[in-house]
Formats: sequence, C-alpha cells, structure tokens
Amino acid sequence: MKFSLEQIANVEAVILKQVRAHPGISRIALARRLQIAPSTVGSYTGRLISEGFLAESEKTDFEAGRPPTALRLNPDGGQFIGVDFEARNIMAMAVDFSDKPLKHAHSEIHKSDTVRDIVSKIERAIADVLPDNHGRLLAIGIGVPGLVDPAKGMAVYYKYIERWKEVPLAAPLAKRLGVPVYLENNVRSMALAELWFGQGRGLSDWLCLGIRSGIGVGIVASGQLQHGADYRAGEIGRWLCPASSLPAARFFATGKTTASLELQEVSSARAILGALERARQAKEKSLLFVRNQPLTFADVERAAHQRDGLTVRVLEVAAEGLGWAVGQLALILNPSRVILAGPLTLLGDTLLQPLRERAQQLLRASGAEAPTIVNSTMGEYSGALGAAALAVHEWKPAR
Repeated sequence: MKFSLEQIANVEAVILKQVRAHPGISRIALARRLQIAPSTVGSYTGRLISEGFLAESEKTDFEAGRPPTALRLNPDGGQFIGVDFEARNIMAMAVDFSDKPLKHAHSEIHKSDTVRDIVSKIERAIADVLPDNHGRLLAIGIGVPGLVDPAKGMAVYYKYIERWKEVPLAAPLAKRLGVPVYLENNVRSMALAELWFGQGRGLSDWLCLGIRSGIGVGIVASGQLQHGADYRAGEIGRWLCPASSLPAARFFATGKTTASLELQEVSSARAILGALERARQAKEKSLLFVRNQPLTFADVERAAHQRDGLTVRVLEVAAEGLGWAVGQLALILNPSRVILAGPLTLLGDTLLQPLRERAQQLLRASGAEAPTIVNSTMGEYSGALGAAALAVHEWKPAR
C-alpha cells in the first residue's frame, strides 16, 4: 500500500516522538512498539537520519553477535521556540531538537500597552531567541493567558489585559516567520512542561495549578492533557470563594463583600499585592512599608522569608482560598498530585503549609484523602519550556 505524503509525515512524527520518549531505542524495539515491520521502520529512520533529525550509535551493552544501533535525536536537527505570557511578563525560550534549552528572553508588559504593543513585544521576544540561521527554526508554541482557541490560532479573551479579545496570533506569526505556530492556554503550557520534564512525568492523573495574575488549572487524566469541549477546561479563577474569617481578609475586598470574591481576587499574585497595598493605606505595620514605593512580588518573597507578620497573615488568606480550591478539585478529579506553578512557589512553606492544612481539613470532612501538594521546581521559564514542547510535539517533518 502506498502512503500519501501526509501519512508519511504522520508516521515519521510518531517515530520521532518514540525516540524522544525512549532515547537509545533500537530499530527492532521501535518496530515492536509501533507494530510495524522492521524493514518499514528502517526505511523511515534512514530518511530521518539522512535529513539530520536522528543520529545513531552502537549499543555498548550488547554482548553477542552484531550490536544493534541506538537511535537518538540529533540536537542539530533544528530549533523550536516557546513563548509564555500573562498580564505582566513575556518569557521566550529556544530549545534544540533534543529539547535542550539554548536561549531565553524576558520582557515586561505595562498597563499602558495596547494589544498591538503586546503582540509586537511577543514578536521581539521571538526575535531575541531566534537561531542565527533562521532556516533551522522549525515551529513556535505560544502559551496564551485566558481563553484560547488552538484550532483557529486565536486568543479569545483575558480579563487582565484591556481589549484582549479575539486576537489572531498564530496565522500572522506563521506567515511572517514561515513556520507553524501553535497556541495553548498558558497554564496548560505549564502542565506540559511538568508532564514532559517535571514532577508530572510518569504520573497518570494529576493537576498543575498555575497562579500568576489569574489562576487556572492544567488537568492531566490518564496521562493526557485535557482541553474540554471548547478548550475551556481548568478556568477555575472565576470560582466564588467562601468568605474567610481571617482578620486579613478585609484587605482583599475592593468594594465587594468577601463572600462574592473570585478565587483569583483572593489567591493570585495580583490579589496578594493588592491586599498588601490596601493594608499600607490602612496604616498597618510591616517591613514592606519601610520604603514608600510600589510593591513587587520580590518584596513579598523577602518579607515572607523574614516572617513579617502582616505578610504572613495576608498569605494565609490566599492559602486558604487555594486550599479550598484544591479540595474541590480533589473531590471532582481525584488527582494523585497537585503541582503549584508560578511566582507563589517562591514563598515556600509560608504559603504551602497553610494551603495543605486547609485542603486536608476540607477533604477529611468528606472522608477523602488529600493529594500530594508540591511546588514546581522548574522556575519562571516553565511555561515557555512547555510552549516549546508543544511546538516539538505538534510539528511534523515536511513532505
């Protein structure tokens, strides 16, 4: 049977994914995994080697007869770029064909930036990490905040960027750079990074709770990232939180009752900074207020590690909201692990311990066990790495 060019590209993409997941695999083992004839695998892998996508070497642990050759990704096969952004920051990263990070870039988004300004900054971030030989760029992945339609390459809506609605991102960039561009929600990009490189690797059912200006959750079930019917799975930032009885909860109210606050208005990085600024206006005492300057999250991190009283009390309110959310998610999805991602991971046990305690309290009352709750260890570029990995896994050799 003669395959079409598209079918050939699909088979080669599957082979590359298998080698990526099992570096050093032999042609025989690859044929068994794919359940196709070794001669067919040999034909495909030979072409991928000649095109520079795969490399081979003899297995060193083979004793009798002719040693089989081990297939590996060729780092020089090309490069992929991942971009991750939210209301305040844009992160970009380039990786080689074997997923090794090569370059990264960071820029800030300002409140005065228009949609066009932000798109231009995304383009500049990509330019900053482009390979010297642009012909080696194979694909780009972009982690987009809020609602996204990957099929249309469209950023649909994000609450924290003014007029960010139905923004076409994929097609203009693909036309300009001459490579495929793939979109994904940025929290799901963080989940992809954990799935392929981090604490979700090898697990079947777990969650990545992304907390930045907004809050969302990447859901992995049976080893697969979930999108939902309209790519809206995991939009938990709009959940209404139960009212907190903690005294510092009053600093989170912005003309609303505490009973009507959304989760992202209580537990996001933006909400924490806003609560501390309102505490400053209320003449509360804190190490944070020694300098009369706008607060940054780095200030909050330092104060938390110094056990500043006001900072700890405000973080307890945020942790209570997150613990409640984890409890609801655990009852619905029964994950084995919840991985926190974003700047709040820098707060360590100051946030993590009360979060765990709140989740355990809620789940014990329901007769359920709390999942393992941990901080991501992948750092601030995890979303960009996940977006690059998205490009890696969606890309197919051109035929």
